[in-house]
Amino acid sequence: MLMTGLLCLAPAFAAGSTTTSFAQADDGALWIGTFGGLVRYDGYRAQVFRQTDDDRGLPDNYVRALAATPDGGVLVATTSGGVVHFDPASNRFLRLDASPARGTGARVYALAPDHAGGFWIAAQSGLIHLRADLRTLERPAGAPTDTLFSVLQDRSGNVWAGTAHGLYVGRPGAAAFKRVERGDAAARAMLSSDIWALREDAAGALWVGTGSAGVVALGPRGKVRLPAALGAASPAIQRRTVRDILPAPDGRLWIATDGIGIARFDPRTGETSALRHDPGRPSSLGGDIVRALFLDRSGGLWAATESTASRCDTRPSIVHTLDGRTLFGPQGAQIDQNVRSVFTDRDGIVWLGFNRGHVAAVDPAHGRIRTLELPGHQADQDIRAIAQLDDGRIVAGARGLVTIDPATLAVAAYPVDGLDGKPVLALAMYRHTLMAGAYDGLYRIDADRHVRVYRHVAGDPHSLPDDQVRNIVPMPDGRAWIATTNGLGILSADSDAFETWRNVPGDATSLPQNYLGSIVPVGDQVWIGTYGGLARTPLTVPAGTRRFTAVRARDGLGSDNVAAVLPDAHGRLWAATADGLSVIDPASGVIRTLGLRDGLAVRFYNHRTAATGPEGELMFGGLDGLAVIEPDAPVEAGRLDAPLAITAMTADERAIPFAQLPTPGHALTLPGDTHALRIRFALLDFTASADVRYSYRLDGFDQHWTTLEAGARPGTIYTNLPGGDYVLRLRASIPGLHARAVETALSLSIAPLWWERGWVRAALALLAIVLLLGVMQLRTRYLQRRAAELGRLVLERTSELQAANEQLRRLASTDELTGLLNRRALMQQLEHEYAAARQQGTPLSIVMLDLDAFRARLLPQHRPRRALRRRGNHDHPGARRHGDGDARGRADARSHRRHRPAARHRHAAPDREHRRGHAAVGRARAGLGGPSRRRALPRQARRPQHGRARDRLSAWLCLSYAGGAPGTELRG
Repeated sequence: MLMTGLLCLAPAFAAGSTTTSFAQADDGALWIGTFGGLVRYDGYRAQVFRQTDDDRGLPDNYVRALAATPDGGVLVATTSGGVVHFDPASNRFLRLDASPARGTGARVYALAPDHAGGFWIAAQSGLIHLRADLRTLERPAGAPTDTLFSVLQDRSGNVWAGTAHGLYVGRPGAAAFKRVERGDAAARAMLSSDIWALREDAAGALWVGTGSAGVVALGPRGKVRLPAALGAASPAIQRRTVRDILPAPDGRLWIATDGIGIARFDPRTGETSALRHDPGRPSSLGGDIVRALFLDRSGGLWAATESTASRCDTRPSIVHTLDGRTLFGPQGAQIDQNVRSVFTDRDGIVWLGFNRGHVAAVDPAHGRIRTLELPGHQADQDIRAIAQLDDGRIVAGARGLVTIDPATLAVAAYPVDGLDGKPVLALAMYRHTLMAGAYDGLYRIDADRHVRVYRHVAGDPHSLPDDQVRNIVPMPDGRAWIATTNGLGILSADSDAFETWRNVPGDATSLPQNYLGSIVPVGDQVWIGTYGGLARTPLTVPAGTRRFTAVRARDGLGSDNVAAVLPDAHGRLWAATADGLSVIDPASGVIRTLGLRDGLAVRFYNHRTAATGPEGELMFGGLDGLAVIEPDAPVEAGRLDAPLAITAMTADERAIPFAQLPTPGHALTLPGDTHALRIRFALLDFTASADVRYSYRLDGFDQHWTTLEAGARPGTIYTNLPGGDYVLRLRASIPGLHARAVETALSLSIAPLWWERGWVRAALALLAIVLLLGVMQLRTRYLQRRAAELGRLVLERTSELQAANEQLRRLASTDELTGLLNRRALMQQLEHEYAAARQQGTPLSIVMLDLDAFRARLLPQHRPRRALRRRGNHDHPGARRHGDGDARGRADARSHRRHRPAARHRHAAPDREHRRGHAAVGRARAGLGGPSRRRALPRQARRPQHGRARDRLSAWLCLSYAGGAPGTELRG
């Protein structure tokens, strides 16, 4: 495997930049001590606690040491304020006695657990023990009283105290501590110096770091070991103070020094490597003054430096990085790390071309790296292409060509007519000839350096598609595929003709874009990287039938801008894009995008700069070095121990103590008058936090999940939540090669207000129902009264209207003076009676009484008329009043009954004299008229039909005044 660097990230904090110590509480949050206060960090937000004037805050901003307490809090050792305990139940700092005689004293250097809930305190005033109640302080009998810089209780119960004058140990049951004096004179001298670091490894050995004498190891059986690589004068120590020692998960020791970074030491082999700050490498250590080391529960190793805190991921990864420092040594920081070309020769040597004429030859099998710089006019030129000639020499393309002897690294010119001095973009061996791509065409060079140049000819479809050649790939079928900036050219194996393929607008089966780069054959398919996506096409097809299928960003690819493509042994495609590295599985169609969580430090890649290593490694050149991927490395996703938890919560701007925050086993109940609830949550693994995407949903309130953008600080705000029980569901979607999702459910309750309680709601509901029924009843009664009133009004209006209509009818059909039917109404009635008689086939009898003389002399007609009516059958349906007389019509009258009505009228109008006062106004006689009178009837009433018997028309009675003169006879 290639030698690789380590990926370290430096989170930013709001407090002082110099960090001093670490502790991880039971809830997963990380506490960081700094020169400017205490920081609680969840991977996104830093909550800072600083010195205050009251006894609730820190007594001093300079935090020297931290230790997590069993109650979920943290013990804080300061430089001038003694020790305080952060109580998570109240979010307050509880101060311990800091007096020199009975307490800790003002200056405290280190803290260590006693494995029984208490702690050992290394202070300027000596060794102090804090009991498990976290309040009671005591001084062990026989303990050192001079300044202590470090303290440790090992798994056997021995208490080790590092003082300014040597190392002491207190055995279980011993009356006093004893000075440790073991080994030879050198070891004794080291153990008698100032001891700043103590750490026990997995094998039970105690590693001791000194002020300037290096590192010594005490075996569990008393054996003393002085590693030469960690001696005082060694390059890894350089007589610097060893501030901390930490065993890493891979078995190596990390040794923090005061000024030269971190030394990584392998006890099994004795090898060391340095981890230091590199200003030109963002993923390097944050600083070289390292005061503390800490391993979190996710396998991240934290380093407290003078500039910030750095977290290095120690978990195994398939992605590694070769940078300038690794390749060129200490001077590598001064060399541009931009890898412009990569090539693996037939001997398994990996050749890397950089800017400014630098070349590196890496031998992974032997762990050897050789470097060189091209001389002459090739110096300071970009090396964009490397290949190997048939004779084994390496040929590099900068401005023109040079050859490199792989054994001696000797450089020689390789002149080519027409190519010298021109930038070379691509190199490949094709049928024992060297093909070189440039900006002005494709050069084909044979062993005798005879040159055949292919260029684009306008109007010639069989010429090179474009003069700028970006890649040359010989294919198994004998053809050569040429990537240009204006399409794909396929050189025939039998001629110099090219088959050209380009993007056709609107044709989804054409190339997605014309600017091509990588061309990779995989089985019977060929994959082509373009600036419009990744294209796939069969290797061989019938002439003119080639079709392309594109994979783009909308399909899950990191970006449409594909810089380079490589296949692995399993047929998967690894594509370097403008947004990282993507893995495509053609069989399943699944696409994954690698990120920092997978160890990917190089994020920007050069065009077509990729090659397969001697053991199947995939190598991609980028701006920050070479990314090396081991696709078959036995790396699993592993168990994620970090919780997805609420890290902070405020209710109406009042902070909820950390111990009261809801957890899967603990619900939080808030008062009912809570109006605003601010919730902050995070996945507490501190690994590539910006790549994680969060979602949340509050069951009982939210209908759908709310998803936050990647990189956004996870959190939410709820306002005016009604009382009730809720479940806050959180989800963290982790991207990368082992993509997965973490979910958790947290219970939250809000006490109901008095009107939100069940019985109150039931009573209010019942009251509402009663009120509703009452309102409905009142409204029903009102509507009934209203309907009755409207009915009465309608009846009144109807009666009035009927009366008015009747009055109008009467006025239209009766005489105004007499109240009898007028002529028109009489004729209508007679016509009706006649029509009825004719329809029924019965006779019609009509009786008429003329009272015209009474009107002429203004006589009161009413008395004789009433008399006549009383005597006649006035209620007969055929009876009608008419003008100044009365008319009676009767249908279906038999001959023996025809004279009865007439006789009644005749007797009702007796032959007598009528007077007004003392004056006689007339005499009336009544009788039965003859045929001549019958002819005086209206024609339509004379006979029902011509030729009928004359008695078909009944007899009629005519009473008449004699023209108004006194004594006029009424004749019938």
